[in-house]
Amino acid sequence: MLCVKEIFLYLSDNLKLTAQALSDKATPMDELEDMHQRVISSSLLAMATLVDILLGVKLQNCDVDSTSTEKRSLSKVRSNTLSSAEAAFCMHKCFLDVLKSKSAVIRSATYSLLTSYIKHVPHVFDEETMKKLSPTILGAFHEKDASCHSSMWDTILVFSRKFPEGWSYCNIHKVVLSRFWNFLQNGCYGSKQISYPLLVQFLDSIPPKAVMGQQFVFDFLHNLWDGRNQRQLSAADSLAFCIAFKHIFLWLLENVSRYSGEDSSDDTPIKLITDILAKIVWRDYLLLSGGTAGSGAQLSHKNSGSVVNTQYPMHYLQDLEKCIVEILDVVADTENHLLNISCELLVRDCLDIIQQGEKLSKFQDHVEQLVSFFLSLHQLVVHKGKTWPLERLARPLVEQSLPAIMFVDTPSLVKLLSVLVEIFGPIPLFLMNYHGKSYVKSYLELFNSELLPWCFNGKYSTCNPKIDLLLSLFQDECFFDQWCSIIKYTRTEQKHSIDDKTSKMKSRLELLTLLLQKVRERIAGGKLRNLQKNGYLPEHWRHDLLDSTATSVLCDLTAADRHVSFLCAALGGSDQEDQICFLSAETVHKVLGSIVKDLASALLVSTFEWARLAYSLLLPSEPEHLKLPEENSLPINFEMARFAFKVLQGSFFSLGRLEENSVFPSILAALFVIEWECSMSLATDDESDLEDLIKDMDVGSSMGRSSKDYLDEKMHLKANLAESIHAFCQSLSPSFWNNLPSCTVNRLANILAQSVRYSVFQTRDLHVEKTAVLCSEWVVEMLKLVCLDDINLQSFFDLLLSEREYWPLWLKPCLQNGLASMKVQLEPAITVDIELKHERFVAFVDRLILNLGFGEVILGIPGNLRCATSQSIDITSPMSSLSRAWVAGEILCTWTWTGGSALKTFLPSLVQYMEKESHLEVNIVSLLLDTLLGGTLMHESDPWVLFNAWHLSDNEIGKIQDRFLRALVALLFTTNTKNCLWREPDAFVFFEQLLSNLFMGSTVNRKCLKVLPFVMSTIIKPLPQKLNEDSPYGDLVRKSILSWLEAAISCLSSSPREVPVQDIEDWMQVALSCFPLSITGGAQRLVVTVEREISDAEISLMLTLFQKYQFFYNVAASSLSNSETVIPRTVELLGVKLTTVMVGYCWTKLQENDWHFVFRMVSKCIESSALLVEEMTDGINDAVINQVSREDALEKLKLMVSTTDKLTLSLAESSLVTLCHLNHLGYLQEVETARSLQLIRSRDYAESTNKMVESILRLFLATGVSEAIAKSFGEEASSIIGSSRHAYLHFWELVASFIKNASPEIRRSALESMDLWGLTKGSVSGLYSILFSSQPIFHLQFAAFSLLLSEPFCQLSLLKDCSLGENYSSSQRSDISQSAELMPDSEKIPCLRDELSALVEFPTSELLKTDLTARDGVDVFIAWALLLSHLQSLPSSSIIRENVLRYIQEKISPCILDCIFQHIPVKSAAPSGKKKDAELLPEAEAAAKASKDAIVTCSLLPYVESLSPVGTLQMASLAGSLYGMMIRLLPSFVRTWFTTLRDRSLSYSIESFTRQWCSPPLLLDEFSQVKDSVYADENFSVSVNRSAYEIVATYKREETGIDLVIRLPNCYPLRHVDVECTRSLGISEVKCRKWLLSLTSFVRNENGAIAEAIRTWKSNFDKEFEGVEECPICYSILHTSNHSLPRLACKTCKHKFHGACLYKWFSTSNKSTCPLCQTPF
Repeated sequence: MLCVKEIFLYLSDNLKLTAQALSDKATPMDELEDMHQRVISSSLLAMATLVDILLGVKLQNCDVDSTSTEKRSLSKVRSNTLSSAEAAFCMHKCFLDVLKSKSAVIRSATYSLLTSYIKHVPHVFDEETMKKLSPTILGAFHEKDASCHSSMWDTILVFSRKFPEGWSYCNIHKVVLSRFWNFLQNGCYGSKQISYPLLVQFLDSIPPKAVMGQQFVFDFLHNLWDGRNQRQLSAADSLAFCIAFKHIFLWLLENVSRYSGEDSSDDTPIKLITDILAKIVWRDYLLLSGGTAGSGAQLSHKNSGSVVNTQYPMHYLQDLEKCIVEILDVVADTENHLLNISCELLVRDCLDIIQQGEKLSKFQDHVEQLVSFFLSLHQLVVHKGKTWPLERLARPLVEQSLPAIMFVDTPSLVKLLSVLVEIFGPIPLFLMNYHGKSYVKSYLELFNSELLPWCFNGKYSTCNPKIDLLLSLFQDECFFDQWCSIIKYTRTEQKHSIDDKTSKMKSRLELLTLLLQKVRERIAGGKLRNLQKNGYLPEHWRHDLLDSTATSVLCDLTAADRHVSFLCAALGGSDQEDQICFLSAETVHKVLGSIVKDLASALLVSTFEWARLAYSLLLPSEPEHLKLPEENSLPINFEMARFAFKVLQGSFFSLGRLEENSVFPSILAALFVIEWECSMSLATDDESDLEDLIKDMDVGSSMGRSSKDYLDEKMHLKANLAESIHAFCQSLSPSFWNNLPSCTVNRLANILAQSVRYSVFQTRDLHVEKTAVLCSEWVVEMLKLVCLDDINLQSFFDLLLSEREYWPLWLKPCLQNGLASMKVQLEPAITVDIELKHERFVAFVDRLILNLGFGEVILGIPGNLRCATSQSIDITSPMSSLSRAWVAGEILCTWTWTGGSALKTFLPSLVQYMEKESHLEVNIVSLLLDTLLGGTLMHESDPWVLFNAWHLSDNEIGKIQDRFLRALVALLFTTNTKNCLWREPDAFVFFEQLLSNLFMGSTVNRKCLKVLPFVMSTIIKPLPQKLNEDSPYGDLVRKSILSWLEAAISCLSSSPREVPVQDIEDWMQVALSCFPLSITGGAQRLVVTVEREISDAEISLMLTLFQKYQFFYNVAASSLSNSETVIPRTVELLGVKLTTVMVGYCWTKLQENDWHFVFRMVSKCIESSALLVEEMTDGINDAVINQVSREDALEKLKLMVSTTDKLTLSLAESSLVTLCHLNHLGYLQEVETARSLQLIRSRDYAESTNKMVESILRLFLATGVSEAIAKSFGEEASSIIGSSRHAYLHFWELVASFIKNASPEIRRSALESMDLWGLTKGSVSGLYSILFSSQPIFHLQFAAFSLLLSEPFCQLSLLKDCSLGENYSSSQRSDISQSAELMPDSEKIPCLRDELSALVEFPTSELLKTDLTARDGVDVFIAWALLLSHLQSLPSSSIIRENVLRYIQEKISPCILDCIFQHIPVKSAAPSGKKKDAELLPEAEAAAKASKDAIVTCSLLPYVESLSPVGTLQMASLAGSLYGMMIRLLPSFVRTWFTTLRDRSLSYSIESFTRQWCSPPLLLDEFSQVKDSVYADENFSVSVNRSAYEIVATYKREETGIDLVIRLPNCYPLRHVDVECTRSLGISEVKCRKWLLSLTSFVRNENGAIAEAIRTWKSNFDKEFEGVEECPICYSILHTSNHSLPRLACKTCKHKFHGACLYKWFSTSNKSTCPLCQTPF
């Protein structure tokens, strides 16, 4: 406190500082200015703070309870502060200088300091000071910086209140008001939120005498209004302005006397209302111009448009609206006469707007503002219970404007009226006196006579708001009368132009629809506030007239969309939450009945009989004649169905709530059936079938369109309807289906099940497989939607699969002891129609099982039950009624059907289920086995001996004729042999049952005896160990086998005449079936193994049986000469099989005589089969040569194929198995079996084996020749021969297994035998026919491929005698006859065999269009593999090799490589970045490995062998190996193709693929060949640099020498090899360049190794130094392609030419003259 003076002095000194005095010159000027401003402003604020604290707050607080000492101290402080403040005030000349500073911060601080002086040091403001400061302070409104306005306002308000006389020291109008008006007009220069709230305080602070008269008031308001800048007002500024304007306006109304002199009239409040509130504010809110609106004055369209074009912010209009309402509300409370004036003016403007209507450019905006105003009025005033808005505004407005509103009839005006009705109520609004008893009647008269007709006049633009108005016109007191009037008014509508689609009027029905929709919305939302007693419930709106209207609409055949909308609006239920229905239950039932009938009508016009049958299911009470309707009824029926569906779609949930209704399930079913029918119609897209359907229809003669157009329209209608139904059904939530009543679900499932059955049985126009797939998809999709519980689901399947006329045929369901079972049908009557329908249904059931699973469809075990139950479920439990095991048995007996079979589709489903559920399946399998066994025993079975049990396969099982036996074997094979899923206890039970049927008392059951070997073949293999264990099952089987062997032995008596042949066959079959063999490994590695270990007792009995059979056979054979007896062929076949079993199981125990019998039997059977095939080949040759006609030849071929002796081939097949096993035994080295092995390897047996192999080879060649002969007659004939082999696949597989290992001598002998035969086709042609057969068998193909590459066939399988000269015309040949005679064979262009050339020259353009695994593509690739393999086997110096290379180069297009890379996804295989092995697709990876392996091994055999089964991966491997072999053997050929590629991306990918996978092993091989095979001498040397990919060739001769460097690219051979001369000595530049070009030509043109090119080039040099002249055409001594010397000399000039060069010169120049001297050659 002692430093007050010093502080003031310090602060005063600061105010004197300049910017330059604050710092040195090094500081930038802008920083100095900023520093100076901060010093000055902070000093001023500090001084103001000192004054406020020391003279204000501090001293005031210390006046109380202060001691005298403290008072004296404080007095001293005050004195010092005042003196210091006075001194500073005087020193700085009232701070006027700093107040004029350019810095807003300094000015603001100065205002704050002056405010403190005015408050606490007022005595310094003497008269002189007042004269200086008054204009400055009161005229401060020119301050434009908003940051100063807060402190400026404080100073002005404090000054005006403290010194009111200060206004007299300045020119008020010039200095204060003019600046103040500018301040207001400019929106307070940006300080609206600061300045507007202070304006009332400012008005209050102005001395009354300072401003006089009305002018100030209106100038103030106009300037304030003009400065609002409404277009750029922020929300905060807008709110601040409107609040300030309201307070200012009301303050001026209240204090208007302050500005009125004694002589002034008291009209200022009225003018404020008329001129300001009405003309300016109200019009601005209404978006009107600010022009004069006197009595009856019309609004200016031009001005109105200009103002309205300005878009006001919404918040501004809302704030202004609230401002007006609050002003009127305050006026209503204080000045009633002013309220009247205000309301009259407001109503007048409203009337002007309504009357002018749409003449105003923004008429709708004006009315929207009125609507918003009345809503705000309701919220702020009416809601409080005040009535003046109704009495002064709303009712006068409606009274005067209602006729105009009805006349103008715009949506905005209707909305305005509707809002007024909702706010004030219709009766108070329309009636002046509404308190009497008759007001309801008066209101109803007004409603019926004027309001209702106007609301229902149907104008599109106003119908929606009019319905809103109509709803607001409803009153509790007269609700029912009003609703009745509306319905009656709707029903009296006359049919006129409203039916015209171009009409702009809505029908009354449409308006009633809209009304119902809005009523529903308001009831659901609780928005019918005007109806509290009546009308707030749906029941209140139900009326007989409304029901009658709905019924009449249903009967209208010309139903339009408006009828659909009306019914949907009346019914409701568009979603699950919509519970409102305006129709009675009886009417709803009628609607349901009409809907189902109309929907079903679409099925009556279907072309499918099943769809028309489904109509009777949907409407059982209305039987229809199921005939195709007349043509003109089709569109009508579909239109009816479309109408019904639309009604259903819009009211679905309302209709479904009637639980007692029996029609709703039919409606749901109709939806599914219609969609199904359409999907089947679309699937039947074969135009010929569709035309047949049209012909079957009764088409009227007056038909104006073509059948095709008509059909297209029908399909279009169907597709649209089905698409809509599908989308609707998919949109239904699962909860809907779950909540359906049980009766509804049951009825729905029954209808759909029967409809599906109809569709399967009755469909004839669609392929069987397509029908099955389609119908099964229907069921699956339906079950996904309809949530059936477990019981209902199984009931559905029971009905779906129940027995009818066409199903089942072989097994029927039955009950045994109350449990589900089945029984065999004996000899069912089967017609073609029944068989076809049965097949269709079996295909459908099979597809259904594939989609839904075996357990659910067959076992009747629900999926969720399986998931929830951990224990096994037995069908003998009470759940047995759900089992449908008989369906499984029926499918097995059916065996095959279009699109599937028991083995391929049904049994895999069973196995899949069994693997997942290890217990549930056992009972059903046992039941099936028992039933099938029973069915088998009722029929005669085929001989087991013809059944190939050693190579059991699907194809072999399919050959069994009896369907029950076939099904039994298939089931056992699948569940027991193939998948080993049968448990031992079950097997034991079944085996016991089988044995129990074997004897009927003491008599053998012959049927069971025939079945027994089939069963044993399938059950004996999976249990080899169990038979040796001490188990009941094993013990029983062992004993049974021994007893069967004894029975077989006992049947073989010493004399064949006494032998019961049937017993021998039956018991030997049983015995042999117990000793299974396994043939595995395929044709190339065929291995025969035994399937079980047998006991010594079994071995002993088997040896006895074999010896008995030998004796039986020898006795029978010795009697053949006397024709006393003949061994039955089946017994002979059993003997061959017995021989095979003995070699397999007991070969170590056989003696020499046994082995002699074995070889005798095997050799005889094989030779017989060879003779049989040769005889057939001879017959085919004669049939083709001696053909009368094509048909005759084909019939002969078919006859020969069909009459093939099957037993002979069966004998040979078993013999081949024996021979295969003998060959395997020949490789054994066991000591304990040395005696038997010596016998097998003895010379006699070895020769016999070779003869047998030769016979096999003869047989193989004969079948090939037969196909070749037939092929010359045509592809059909060839196909007959090729397909005949497919009946004996295993036989031919065995034949093929011996071909590859035949010795060259055997092959040569067989070839000579075929050549001596003299057929029209040779052996090689036969091999090619097998290789490229139209009915290929891969084992035979590979055998033929191997033979064609082996000696001696390889010498005949590549080329034929054909020189290039034969391809030229006679004139050309005569011109070069001399040269042709002299040309050696090496220079003649060869011709490949026709079979090979036809494929290697196959047009690649056609090949690229085929599928990747197409037959043509496979054959072409195999042909190339054969050609390349031949090329690889030929020596490099071979003339044939050179000829083939020349043929490839000149005859074959390298575009075959396009086909190769079609199989290799090389773009994916190409490495990217550093990831060498990344992103390799399986095909690319296989091709890459194959190409690398082919280069390394020089073999294609592994990839040809692995081609079967043909797939994309196998083809990719073969393609990769071909590419690898091509770049090894044909580098120039591949390079030619690569350089012509135009696809850069493909070219890069191929180069990357080659560089990564092919080039490394190829380069390694090239360098090795150069190093190993190019021999150096004293003139020539070669060195290799592998890291640089370089080969350096150095040639020295006498005193000359040259070094040539061959550089190989890293993607060799795709890029050219570069050759560079690095050193030459004693050689001219011309000769050096010639030698360089020569080596380049040899290296680039050589289709072989680089080493060979270098050797050829070196020989060329040697010849040159020996004096041999070069060819003048190619400038080389050795020809670059065939390496020949120039031999053909010109008789005139004596120059010698290469034959090939001269030939090319003749053919290209079309001359036969010497290229040098031009004389005739």
